[in-house]
Amino acid sequence: MSQGILSRVSPRRSRPLVAGSALLLAILLAHALDHALRQEASVPGGVSAVGAAGFVAVAVALGLAIAGHRLDAAAAAVVGFGTTLGFLAIHVAPDWGPFSQPYSDIPVDDLSWAAMFVPLAAGAVLGGLALSRLRDTE
Repeated sequence: MSQGILSRVSPRRSRPLVAGSALLLAILLAHALDHALRQEASVPGGVSAVGAAGFVAVAVALGLAIAGHRLDAAAAAVVGFGTTLGFLAIHVAPDWGPFSQPYSDIPVDDLSWAAMFVPLAAGAVLGGLALSRLRDTE
């Protein structure tokens, strides 16, 4: 019988980081699909590049958490809070340059707004979990 990924994570203290990172990765995919399938506005190249880098960063943090690496909590904190700040800068703040696509400037519906705020919040939760883990290990 196959065991779930969380049962194979070493050590046990990394399980919340694995779950949080995996969930953030799935939520980022939903956000990207919302852009690709539901929105009419094209995504600027700079915004696409930041999004791609975000996927890679979350995947790396997930890998570190699965491995129980000593830097898993630090990586999750950077990735979590970085995701939150990135979404605020790219989609919430007024237009400030090539890495910006404010939702207030493009035609998006409530579902797209939700698909933007959920990863923003999930990043903050992951960052908080990671900070808690870092404090526990000091």
